[in-house]
Amino acid sequence: MKKRIIYILICCLLGLPTWGQQSNKTVQKAAQKRAFTVVIDAGHGGHDPGAMGKLTQEKKLNLEVSQRLEQQIKLHYPDVKVVMTRKNDVFLTLQQRADIVNKNNADLFICIHTNAAENRNVTGTETFVLGVDKLQSNLDVAMRENAVMLLEDDYQTTYEGFDPNSVDSYIMFELMQDQYIDQSLNFATLVQQQFTDIGRSNRGVRQAGFWVLHKSACPSVLIEMGFISNSNEEKYLASDKGKEDITNSIFQAFSQYKSAYDRKHGIVIAAKSEGKPSAAKADKPVKAKADKPVAAEADKPSAAKSDKPVAAKADKPVAAVEQAELRPVYKVQIFSTLKPVPAGDATFRGLKNCQYSKDGKYYKYTYGEDTDYQTILDIQQELKTKFKDCFIVAFLGDKQIPVKEALQMK
Repeated sequence: MKKRIIYILICCLLGLPTWGQQSNKTVQKAAQKRAFTVVIDAGHGGHDPGAMGKLTQEKKLNLEVSQRLEQQIKLHYPDVKVVMTRKNDVFLTLQQRADIVNKNNADLFICIHTNAAENRNVTGTETFVLGVDKLQSNLDVAMRENAVMLLEDDYQTTYEGFDPNSVDSYIMFELMQDQYIDQSLNFATLVQQQFTDIGRSNRGVRQAGFWVLHKSACPSVLIEMGFISNSNEEKYLASDKGKEDITNSIFQAFSQYKSAYDRKHGIVIAAKSEGKPSAAKADKPVKAKADKPVAAEADKPSAAKSDKPVAAKADKPVAAVEQAELRPVYKVQIFSTLKPVPAGDATFRGLKNCQYSKDGKYYKYTYGEDTDYQTILDIQQELKTKFKDCFIVAFLGDKQIPVKEALQMK
């Protein structure tokens, strides 16, 4: 201990990095040298078909989309290590899948699944992260996916007495702190945003107690691509177009997540742009932040009585200043209303430089403005505590364009 204290004092006097600083640099260099590893898990398989449709089975859909995603990532990111939990129709236990994740020191775990419901009218996509939510529908999904452990001999020993059909067993997840929750939520949000951009019904990012996510030591998500129990959605999921749309959406989300990971770890590796480019990013993003965390208030703003809206302009509008070419600009649309909201209204409390635009009979209010999608995504997550339905919009000059189109621009 004395030697360590003396060493730190010498480092401070000579201006050298201390042990902690050296450790941080070592971790960063290790991240630069080690290949980013993503594990793709095609849910179910073998004698476990998963949810059954009239045209196909869940295990087949999961594997086909997983294989397509593997090909996309390998094509555009040759430096990324892609590991498949299964490459054909075989049965794997939940613990075996998690073991593959941990054995490969994965940086991201993507579970591909297909949903089902007794109500055959239900449609849409949803992406889960580990956690507990009071919604019965979330618990139902977790119970259905965890029930695969019942196919194993002596499953109670393997899974430490966990009973997938007992509500009491899920209390354990309330006591857990998932150290990867922020990254998991980030990637899950990117996935759902991509699904929304191609017109899929967005059922949102949700939390539930999935054993396979619980035992995987990295950011992890479980994607429910759609409902095989709905005849129209099953036809879409089974079609080449449906599989391609879903694969591309997950891949675009992966591209955005990987870009943010590279920036954080000082890695400069560009995606291989063949056919479908990865998400574009600004050279020097100008980050817009809320001055104070937004407190949870009413979801809908109060109606304004003033006839003239008062728009607070951004200090520095973001446009293509650094380059000769114009770049897409992203904003968060927090709400729209038939009547303008007066300046000083409680709706804008804690926010500076909200903007509005008139679109037909609606006043659309936005917050934040940046050429970097990840920056705006962070702002959106912060704003969701107050504006739960806020979403990201993109502009090229004065023209609003689809977010997916903006992300594909260089």
